[in-house]
Amino acid sequence: MKNLKTLFQRFFKSKLITGSLVMAGGTLVGGVAGYVYHLLMGRMLGPADYGILASLISLVYLLGIPLGVLNLVVVKFVAGFKGKKDFDSIGSFFKVVNRKALIFGLLLLLLILALTPLMSSFLHLDSFLPILLVLGFFFISIFLMINRSFLQGLLKFGYFSSSSVLESGLKMVFAFLLVLVGWKIYGALLGFLAGGLVALLFTYLPLWGLRKRKDSPVKIKKEEIFKFTLPVFFSTLAFTSLFGSDLILVRHFFPSEQAGFYAALSTIGRIIYFLTYPIISVMFPMISERYQSGIRYRNLLLASLFLVFIVGFVITGVYFLFPHLVIRLFFGFQYLSVSNYLGYFGLFLSFYSLAFLLNNFFLSVQKTKLVFLPVVAALAQIIFIYLFHQNLGQIILISLLSSALLFFSLLLFLMKDKLKSKTILK
Repeated sequence: MKNLKTLFQRFFKSKLITGSLVMAGGTLVGGVAGYVYHLLMGRMLGPADYGILASLISLVYLLGIPLGVLNLVVVKFVAGFKGKKDFDSIGSFFKVVNRKALIFGLLLLLLILALTPLMSSFLHLDSFLPILLVLGFFFISIFLMINRSFLQGLLKFGYFSSSSVLESGLKMVFAFLLVLVGWKIYGALLGFLAGGLVALLFTYLPLWGLRKRKDSPVKIKKEEIFKFTLPVFFSTLAFTSLFGSDLILVRHFFPSEQAGFYAALSTIGRIIYFLTYPIISVMFPMISERYQSGIRYRNLLLASLFLVFIVGFVITGVYFLFPHLVIRLFFGFQYLSVSNYLGYFGLFLSFYSLAFLLNNFFLSVQKTKLVFLPVVAALAQIIFIYLFHQNLGQIILISLLSSALLFFSLLLFLMKDKLKSKTILK
């Protein structure tokens, strides 16, 4: 009995567990709000317009690739500074990152504006305005991502989670009201803008003290940043592509109604990713900090893998056993024609989440040469979908095989390196 009590005490004192629980709580609440948003939009807009909305949201993910890179770079270096108790450097780094992000964001915005007609044509849109709304949200997201990255690196998971809840909740409320009064797709997109702006203002509250820190030289060599940033860029590009390119290609190749059905499958399937993401988000800064401090992190990796595996495959089992019930509860009877695909979509997202975890682990311990594996998987997904797209089943099978092969390739490298030199699983 005493041993069991000690085990529970150690379990709940673990930073991985407590941090994951805080992140999971915030992600769960924010995720519920996000999913209510999708369910409302799916029912209020109908399959055709919901397919357009889902493709535009996927476009947001692709535009956000530089932000994903920035997130991992900032979290890694902030966690490193925190491990050394160098908070003045964190304050200086915060100011430098924001200044450079403003310049970068404006230049990127101008470049994307020039490509707006091309993107509208590819997605078969009747107006440029949806793309412009997406760009507005993207600009807000730059600074929201910076603030969240500092919160994550400082292990302020409570504020991080609260900002996600605030953003998702306001997005849902504003979108519902605007679509209800007849703004349709524009109302759904304006919900994103409103939620993102309020969440951005909120994240400045716990970070305001960083601006008051005395300026000190940021002790990061440019070569070190570049050496880490380049593989992170290609890694983020690959995983974002695996996560969103299928929706954009389905929107291009299939009728609007079929694209809407696929978007519904994707929305339900992504529950797996959103529930496992907190575990990965907590693991990354903790392993980075331990790596910089020379502390063991093997058990942290194994615990993270176990938790992601359990969450992913339990939910996938539900999708296989009760596909009609799940789709009917989320989107209603009009989407039931694709229920037989739901379990396979769950497998796709389970293997994707496991591969994403291993990839982030390798980046956290500066093993960046494996970046070619997710790039190959992402290219294979796009090429094979472009060549083989007779039905939605082919699209899902290609995505499933791409993510599964990527996971087993990363796992094989992990085991091979462990047996060879035992340098990674310290």
